[in-house]
Amino acid sequence: MTSGQPTTAQETATAEEEAEVGTRLESDASHTAEQSPHRRKPARRGQGGQLRSEIIEAASQMLAETGDVNSLSLRSVARTVGVAATSIYLHFSDIGELIAAVKQRRFQQFTEALSSAATAAGDDPLERVKAMSRAYVAYGLSHEGNYRVMFTPLSQPDSSRQERRAIGEGAFALLCDAVADAVGQADGERVAIHLWTALHGAVTLHSLSYFPWPPVEEHVDSLVSLLLRPGTTE
Repeated sequence: MTSGQPTTAQETATAEEEAEVGTRLESDASHTAEQSPHRRKPARRGQGGQLRSEIIEAASQMLAETGDVNSLSLRSVARTVGVAATSIYLHFSDIGELIAAVKQRRFQQFTEALSSAATAAGDDPLERVKAMSRAYVAYGLSHEGNYRVMFTPLSQPDSSRQERRAIGEGAFALLCDAVADAVGQADGERVAIHLWTALHGAVTLHSLSYFPWPPVEEHVDSLVSLLLRPGTTE
């Protein structure tokens, strides 16, 4: 339109439509910013693995606060990470798959804690089992939310029993080997199952701070001695 020429009705309508679209776009951008105030910069090519790791860690931290897998949604995780919900679906098909990944990460951390404790305890088989048992209970009490999630059944209806078991298998195998070194291969797995069950109960019950439990390490050491060295007064 040349300056000085009269404005036609069609030109006026077009200008009004453009202004309305601009207003809508500004409103949408403002709404997106409100939903995700810490918008994450788009990942560069080859950095998809980093985003996946950030998603798992964000979900883990959120679950650590609640210990409730039913409180988590892909949209809430997306807001925390600062990405669009569609970006989550590039890595996880549903919330059950994401929770399984959180379980795997926390069980890996848990297994590393048991392994480090065993190494620091030296060569004595009984002391190694005691150290691992203390580390087990210490981890559970210091990561209560994530510990509950670790032992919450997977919400994926099509996941097989083997897939569910595989998530914590490394940690149990580590404890089972240590127990077998202390009591012999014949009884190793049976005693390890009893010990794991008792330690899980100790974590649960020691979290009830109003009950007059004995000190954690004293309780755990006594428990290990009773299972691995029955009849001793230790």
